[in-house]
Amino acid sequence: MRGMIRSLLALFAFLVLAVPAQGQIYDVEERLAEHLAACEAGDKWGCGYAIALWQRQDAMSWLLERNVNMHMRACSLGLDGSCWKFERRLEPNPYAPVRADRERFLPMVVSGCENRSTMACWQAASEYYELGDMDRAWDYADRSCRAGFSDGCARRADVEATTGVDPQASYIAACHGNRPGYMRKQAYCEAACTMSDAVSCRTLADMYVRGRDGYQPTDRRERRAVELYERACGLGDSEACNRRG
Repeated sequence: MRGMIRSLLALFAFLVLAVPAQGQIYDVEERLAEHLAACEAGDKWGCGYAIALWQRQDAMSWLLERNVNMHMRACSLGLDGSCWKFERRLEPNPYAPVRADRERFLPMVVSGCENRSTMACWQAASEYYELGDMDRAWDYADRSCRAGFSDGCARRADVEATTGVDPQASYIAACHGNRPGYMRKQAYCEAACTMSDAVSCRTLADMYVRGRDGYQPTDRRERRAVELYERACGLGDSEACNRRG
């Protein structure tokens, strides 16, 4: 919850600084120069404000190499939103070449993780997992997971399962975590529920009721949801008991 409040406050500040009030007049180029200088000096928000001003001037600026490079800079400085851009799956996708180029992408997300972007930590973990470097993959996934990002917990579970370590705690953390991204959590909730974690059973039931797995669609199965609420209630979860009907 605290993380969500911080994000909302940051977004509010972003909108206040990047978008002028009606009738407010200022020199856009002067303001842009200030944000670019701040970005160059290591202020991730300065990078974000510059991107916003570019987009206000040209709605298609997100397709330009300048925009991609600025998001690379912002991600490396720990701006979660910029790191997210490189997971974009729609077309056209100007971020795909960077995402596919490990020599460019991996240093960016490693730096972003060091600057406390939980998205970047997960991205770094995924890169190291694909490289077979399980020690680094676990370390970066653990950083992301402990900060509450459920994709990081899911990746940590994958590393543990691959290396023969008991992944139960990571299954549970993946299911309970907030800010889910592109990795599906349903399988991790299934595993944790099977291991008799009540909250995971309730979370899984919620998925079947809403037809959503994080940001992704999934099947709506009301009968299965009722069964899971019953199981969670039997395991002592009072919220599940209230949702059975």
